[in-house]
Amino acid sequence: MRPAVAPGKNNLLTIPPMDGVSARQVSVADAISIAQELHKRHLVASAETIYKLILIADPENGVALVYTGLIRHEEKKFDEALSLMHRGIAKRPDLALFRYMAGRVYETLERYEEAIALYQHAIALDPKYMSAHNSLGLVYFELGNTKQAIQHLQDAVNLQSPYWLVKNLISTLNYSPDLDPHAVFEMHKKYAQQFERTIARFAPAPMRNWQVDSQTGSHRPIRIGYVSPDFRQHAVANFIEPVLAHHDKSKFELYCYSNQPMGDEVTARMQTLVPNWRVIANISEHDAARKIQEDQIDILVDLAGHTNQNSLMVFARKPAPVQATWLGYVNTTGLSSIDYRISDVLSEPPEIADEIYSEKLVRLPDCFTCFLPHTKSPDVGPLPSQQSGEIMFGSFNYFVKMNHEVLDTWARILARVTNSRLTLKYRSMDSPSIQAVVFKALEKHGVARDRVVFLTYDEYQTHLAHYNKIDIALDTFPHNGDTTSCDALWMGVPVITLAGRSHAGLMGVSRLTNVGLPQLIAKSKDDYVDIAVALANDLPQLAQLRSGLRERVRNSPFMDAPRFTRNLEAAYEKMWATHLERVDL
Repeated sequence: MRPAVAPGKNNLLTIPPMDGVSARQVSVADAISIAQELHKRHLVASAETIYKLILIADPENGVALVYTGLIRHEEKKFDEALSLMHRGIAKRPDLALFRYMAGRVYETLERYEEAIALYQHAIALDPKYMSAHNSLGLVYFELGNTKQAIQHLQDAVNLQSPYWLVKNLISTLNYSPDLDPHAVFEMHKKYAQQFERTIARFAPAPMRNWQVDSQTGSHRPIRIGYVSPDFRQHAVANFIEPVLAHHDKSKFELYCYSNQPMGDEVTARMQTLVPNWRVIANISEHDAARKIQEDQIDILVDLAGHTNQNSLMVFARKPAPVQATWLGYVNTTGLSSIDYRISDVLSEPPEIADEIYSEKLVRLPDCFTCFLPHTKSPDVGPLPSQQSGEIMFGSFNYFVKMNHEVLDTWARILARVTNSRLTLKYRSMDSPSIQAVVFKALEKHGVARDRVVFLTYDEYQTHLAHYNKIDIALDTFPHNGDTTSCDALWMGVPVITLAGRSHAGLMGVSRLTNVGLPQLIAKSKDDYVDIAVALANDLPQLAQLRSGLRERVRNSPFMDAPRFTRNLEAAYEKMWATHLERVDL
């Protein structure tokens, strides 16, 4: 989207020789086009040289000002970026693009209210501005306002519907306290199968003769392919690494397909566990599917769902005869090409779950994943309240999970436990916009602002050490924490959860049941408040619970990696046997 240059500003400029092109004279309009093309090709210094020449000839050229501001944004020189962009907006107030670009800077700075105002103004200027609708929806999402987020993300999808845009919408649905799980399922199914139909029309026929390979597969180890962008320092790694370590290599041949170009020390550690490691981040979905076919994978397992950098459009091409989804996403993929979803009976009970998944549910005994704590976890400290004289509640979850119902419930707890405070920890907790949302919820119940502590991101070992300042962890709903809850329990902090109506809201039920703490599972918001208040008022019980909780977790099913992996392998063997029964051998 390139704005027109104002009339009367087309004086010729002399562009010096650069990037293999000799010096030439061009109009201001052509100079802007050349600079933008150079910028697109990451030749930023050359682009900026041209913008400077334009501004020498016309110091108030709005386009050159805003695009120079874009360069400053990319350089993380945010104040300068905003100054330039606002000067450009003043010269060209009619351009929605300029307001959108300034909004992106404010969003980067987590100054969400200012970003919202600019995105709204951009939409007022251009109601069909898809990117502005999408960005506005994502900002509301960051503020925990899922109702407004879904509205604007839907507006964006109604204008255009590439997968990356649809993904933003359907993944956001999981966080809404207002939507019925059946409605969320129908949205997943509608959009996912829309993309499948498109791929079916244009994708080539499968290379693989599954009949022949099925015969071969009955005599060799079953080939399992795990696909994820998160084989790195990430929540998913805490759950997949112990499985990779404990797979029976005599029965299963492992492949990992990483949709992440870069790795870290966690990646390196996992690579030692898997003999066949493939990076598919920089190849097309078609080529990734072809690679999987060439590897003759029997069971392909998605570990990302509709999260960022996923490979679901690879799965839509059906490169393996059996495909499953597990671990990385809290809902159905909606794809008919994925046969199974791996879970457990606690987080996806038959009476509520079977009708809201496009995949067949495979329920493992005990739990849906096993957990690997950080290798350098701090020791569990003494109960903080015994030293401070006050109860410290805490939640280290992503703020988007802290919707208005969650914050209202926590405010009720603080109002009843008068000698208590609340610590909220996540990367965006220093945002004034987010803090304002929290203060507004607390003040409705007469809870003073100084009773909330905001902490942001830090190194993981340090992050875990903060649990030694927390007495009781408060789970979010309808989207529970999972890694966060596992971390809290491992650090000796009991977690109170509210049982929900889908996997997202029942992860806490699975975790607490598996560590033998069903008394911390609430059936309603009132029950949640009562459990929190009762536990806060019983320090001897709280101290006793803390002292033995790490050992309780260590001995629970969700930390028994060999047992969990055997259960998972049994599920794979059953999937493969079912496939062999269906094909004409």
